[in-house]
Amino acid sequence: MKTVGQIIRTARQKRGLSIDQLSSLTKIDGKYINALEQDNYSSLPSETFAKGFIRNLSLRLDLNPSELVAIFRRDFKHPEQKVPSKRHQRFVLQGITSQILPFALGCVAFIVYLIFQFRAIVVPPKLTISQPGDGSVLVSPVEISGDTAVDALVYINEEIKVKPDSSGHFFTRINLPVGETEIGIKATNRFSRSSSKILKITIISK
Repeated sequence: MKTVGQIIRTARQKRGLSIDQLSSLTKIDGKYINALEQDNYSSLPSETFAKGFIRNLSLRLDLNPSELVAIFRRDFKHPEQKVPSKRHQRFVLQGITSQILPFALGCVAFIVYLIFQFRAIVVPPKLTISQPGDGSVLVSPVEISGDTAVDALVYINEEIKVKPDSSGHFFTRINLPVGETEIGIKATNRFSRSSSKILKITIISK
């Protein structure tokens, strides 16, 4: 069965009238006539106005107003449901994904940052001593090197402060007296968490 829009369009074209001409004859805005012909009821002001437009157009086009209003009422109450195409669904999904992805990545980066900060607060910095070895017999000055966290400061015997390089490696030389002695090495990060080692060595000469 034909729709109201198909019937009106056919009747208008049979009489050789354009939408603008029919609008001038009926005093109905052309956009509403076009909406009716396209069965685009959502563009109409209301159901009551739409029925008035149909009656007016029907009289001008020698159509049966009651019949067209009945068809309109049927179609208006039960509009055709259009199922989105797979292409449209894919486009919508891609649009949503493109909006969510940056937010998700930002959240992940923020969580990783929080984990890193939390770990730095509760976990002492690493401290590895490359030299000297515990129990070594050496000549002063003694070379001390090792690795720690890049944000830590290294203290030798609580007196000498050494800042590691960008990889966390540190190096210094200290003078020690002849005989058995201890070297206290402590690495402290910006959250005041620290790791320490004590090395026992023997200095045989300077």
